[in-house]
Amino acid sequence: MTPEDIARRHQFREGFELIDYGEVGLPVFRLTLEAVTLAQRRIPTIQEFAMRCAALEITSLREIAAALGLKLDVIEASTSALIDAGYATFVAAADGDRSIRLTEIGETRLKDAIEETPQDETLGIDYDAILRVPVGLPAEAVVRPTDLRGYGAVEIRPYPADAPTIAELSILDVAKVVRRQRGDEFRRTILDLKRIGRRSNFFLEAVTLVYASDKGEEVQVAFAVGGQISDAHERAYASNGGPKKAGFVKSVASAPSKKSLERLIGRDALRNLVGKEELAAARKEEAEALQEVQSIEPAYNALPQRSRNGSEVSVALDAARQRAAIAQHALNSYSIRPLACFEQLEILDDVLDNCRRSLLITSAGLQPSILNGFRLRALDELIARKVAVQIRTYLTPNATDRPGQRFDPLVELSKRAKAGALALDMISQSEFHYLIADEEFAVISSRPFFGETTRRTGFTRVSGLVIRDRELVTQIYAEAVGGGARRGRGG
Repeated sequence: MTPEDIARRHQFREGFELIDYGEVGLPVFRLTLEAVTLAQRRIPTIQEFAMRCAALEITSLREIAAALGLKLDVIEASTSALIDAGYATFVAAADGDRSIRLTEIGETRLKDAIEETPQDETLGIDYDAILRVPVGLPAEAVVRPTDLRGYGAVEIRPYPADAPTIAELSILDVAKVVRRQRGDEFRRTILDLKRIGRRSNFFLEAVTLVYASDKGEEVQVAFAVGGQISDAHERAYASNGGPKKAGFVKSVASAPSKKSLERLIGRDALRNLVGKEELAAARKEEAEALQEVQSIEPAYNALPQRSRNGSEVSVALDAARQRAAIAQHALNSYSIRPLACFEQLEILDDVLDNCRRSLLITSAGLQPSILNGFRLRALDELIARKVAVQIRTYLTPNATDRPGQRFDPLVELSKRAKAGALALDMISQSEFHYLIADEEFAVISSRPFFGETTRRTGFTRVSGLVIRDRELVTQIYAEAVGGGARRGRGG
């Protein structure tokens, strides 16, 4: 599932509104522990069977070799090891053949073929910095901080921020994690945890969902791990004051208000907004329909190609897709409605695929995680189809490659603007950003369409509108083009 799928599925919470979402990394400390374990060691197999032969009064080395079907020199080497360990002694025989006899220690040892010996050992575990417990995570489940930043995910700070001390680690919890990781391979008892040898910072990939109260200033922060809400992470983060310390409340309070939208499009236009309950019902139907599609698709894809047409799974999938299409058509039928935070990127991609004549997009910055290679190619395809593309940001156009920068969206757009393929303008800061396609469809959002001027580090309330009223779209286009322009076409 995409982050948008997760946000759509979990958008509803009694008394709260989903105001923002995003990919995040939950902090994980990878710890190397110096421990004392009680190793269980078996007697080597040949030595054990030689001892069992001696216990059955088969004491001659030749007889033992014959009984076990082994060469005499193999038995001689094994019995020599038993004698060195004090488990047996040699007994002289009249015919010159050597025999062995178990010692008292050997008889005791044979009764318990497994020996326990304390030893120093290094153990590796992951420690969830939100839950404050050791966890067993596969290597591919966690990423390094540099990888996390590479695709624009937000690092969630732990509270408290420090890694655990050795005294905070429970032997029982560590043992459970190690056994879960190693399975039958780990048959030792952990006697003591001496010290933490090394600590590395990693992150567990997740999606954060931020909810604001309908009536007060309360903010709730949920985390979806593997597509499912983790109640444990939400409770632990909230109990340690994570949302307040991270600045969620402040950022939500400072977001553009309904009054700002009213000033932008007028009170009369806002009166045409679809009712809250009606919109919630439409969104719920869309979410359930898309979830049904996603639940059936794996079974359909698993069918051989020749078995798909006409199968029960195929019929069910067609019905689910039709239900989803009807639900999405119902949402698209509103001339003006609120923008859901999880829709913005989906709408952007849909417009990049289907725009026919003109496209205007305004943004604060140009983040590579949003205006990536795929979306840049989509812009190039629009240009090839003779679509008039205008992009406006707070940045000064710059067509010069910067040393060490592998992919810079600003440079890429500036080069295209310099060649006359699109218009790239610098604008003043604004409360809202715009996406206007073919002068008949518009989206207003408090979130810049291609990201902020700096890397995303937190969350805010996303406020905006989706507009299909042509007269209103024309009004918004005039505002977007005429408001705040500081520079003409980049070059």
